[in-house]
Amino acid sequence: MKFIKHILYKIFGLESYLKIVSRAYISYMRFGFGKKKYPELHYLKDIIKEGDICIDIGANMGYYSFFMSEYCGSNGRVYAVEPVPLFVEIWKKNVSRTNINNATMFQYALGSEDKNVRMGMPVIDGVVHHGMTKVVSDEDIFYEKFFNAQMVVPDELFKDIEKVDFIKVDIEGYEHVVFDNMRKTLSKHKPLIQCELSGNENRKQVIKILQELGYKPYIHEDRQLINISEEEIETYEGDFYFKTENN
Repeated sequence: MKFIKHILYKIFGLESYLKIVSRAYISYMRFGFGKKKYPELHYLKDIIKEGDICIDIGANMGYYSFFMSEYCGSNGRVYAVEPVPLFVEIWKKNVSRTNINNATMFQYALGSEDKNVRMGMPVIDGVVHHGMTKVVSDEDIFYEKFFNAQMVVPDELFKDIEKVDFIKVDIEGYEHVVFDNMRKTLSKHKPLIQCELSGNENRKQVIKILQELGYKPYIHEDRQLINISEEEIETYEGDFYFKTENN
């Protein structure tokens, strides 16, 4: 698969390659494939109900936003957050395929202050990993392409949203910063949260922040959420879910 992706990238160039890959991926998932490899995306159908208000932080090219849009329907709403201009344009085309017109894009990075930041798309083992695009750090990483973005504080961005039922967050180890600056939004709405937590320190900080807000961690298994022990938290490799007693 890596070889095929590499060849497609070389033949079509970055933008066309991403359009082809993202469209194929959404179609693949829409027809019910990938349930073992991508169980969280399939589980969305059990989580999101007609009329729900969803936030997709780290929307990338619309993989989650597409299905959120379908499941919450014309009475619901999807607010997506994605700072990379190239991804935003592809997101718009992919999400428009639902023909529901219930999704809004916020083209920002989220963080602790309003400022300009630089994003980098990394290359790992010779393959462009567009899903791992993040704020550039001092790590020894080769980036295929750089993007400039505007960072804003999430509590400010979401303050006028009247209801939030579900939030998905995937921002490559920056989750603790975003959650720490989204306390007002989470306290007000108590939404169900799904997030990938890469990095031990990031994981510990996120769990601490959310526990302070009344959340408990869960994992997805057999189409339901189950409790996870403190020992399991350290080694678990899938997405985490957080909910309060009100969920």
